[in-house]
Amino acid sequence: MAKSQIIKDLANGKADTQTALKRTKVLLQDLENDDLLDWVNYEIEGYPDDVEIPDYRVIGGQLYGTYFKGSLANHITYNHVPLPLGNLPDEIKEDILTIKIRQGIEALKGVIAESEKNNNSGLMKPIPAEYYPYIAQANNDLGMMIATASVDLNMPKVLNIFPKVESKLLDILSYLEKQFGNLDDLDIDIESKSEKELNKEKLTNEQEAENQTFKEKYKNDCRNCSSGDCSYHCCKTGSRIIWRF
Repeated sequence: MAKSQIIKDLANGKADTQTALKRTKVLLQDLENDDLLDWVNYEIEGYPDDVEIPDYRVIGGQLYGTYFKGSLANHITYNHVPLPLGNLPDEIKEDILTIKIRQGIEALKGVIAESEKNNNSGLMKPIPAEYYPYIAQANNDLGMMIATASVDLNMPKVLNIFPKVESKLLDILSYLEKQFGNLDDLDIDIESKSEKELNKEKLTNEQEAENQTFKEKYKNDCRNCSSGDCSYHCCKTGSRIIWRF
């Protein structure tokens, strides 16, 4: 069986991640798999704070800091140097050194692009000042006066979020193709469509299904009707739907 166009586009890099997510969302609308649809929606819109994120979105990095030692009149300043965390408890180390990337795919691309535009080496996580005493203690140097501290994120792992999402999309689409055959007739071109337009299209499809059900139920009455028109009010929009036989 020939592969569906959406699978070929994603595998060949012709469809970007955001577009592939939207097209997959349309294909999943009528399937009763909330977990998959939720995942697609979260990757498009971002993960809320109360939702657990996938492992590939938990990113670690290296802690750097700027600090000085000595008095204000006579001190040595160390700029953006690695700061070890020594014997700090593992849970505090993890809290400091990792970040959960919750932005949607398109928003994450924007953050990375903005960082590159500003000639930054990558993304960073600022460390709140409340952690500074613990960091100084971990370095066995209570005389360390930390001015700033941040974690430089592991950029290869950040960039790996995109192929991870694409790989899962290919798995989902391949599964759908095995279940329903070639997906081309179910797929639509949504590259330029907004979320509002997608929802409107979904509602239209639901209305068409309801229309067909109504027609089948009352087709004999309609054939005996002198006007040839049938109508009812859509429960979703309140609009009057009319068919001619």
